[in-house]
Amino acid sequence: MDKKTFKEFCKNEFETHGFKKQRNVFYLTGHDLLCGIDLQKSNYGDVYYVNYYYFIGEFEAITGYPTHYESDIQGRITVMSRKQTSHGKQFMTAQIEYEEYTEEELRPFFERAFEEEILPPVDHGKSFILDNIGKLYSLTMHKEEVIQKLKS
Repeated sequence: MDKKTFKEFCKNEFETHGFKKQRNVFYLTGHDLLCGIDLQKSNYGDVYYVNYYYFIGEFEAITGYPTHYESDIQGRITVMSRKQTSHGKQFMTAQIEYEEYTEEELRPFFERAFEEEILPPVDHGKSFILDNIGKLYSLTMHKEEVIQKLKS
């Protein structure tokens, strides 16, 4: 698929799962967190990353949306590689070479990510993230601060 089709596919997937666009990021409010999802163009070719973020706290009445720089937890949707191999085998990668896929081929990877990683914290709260640190989610920056937010 071409870049325009890929971006439209992503927009439709985000909106289908309840996300609303604010500037260049799509957001969905959960009970005790906010989830954001966006596209990041690679500087090294026709590749995109689909990043998702969690902002821990109350976001019922949002006036100004946070940026990914303010996020507490970050992740990326992964897909099975096409051209890239390791020891002759394909592998899961966050680098989506969109020209190598059709919508039908990408959809199962997006569905799995939404069902297993992205939406459970929105539906079940920050405790889901806390229970799955090291399994589904990893802390990269301000670890102690984020753990405190998750436990409070």
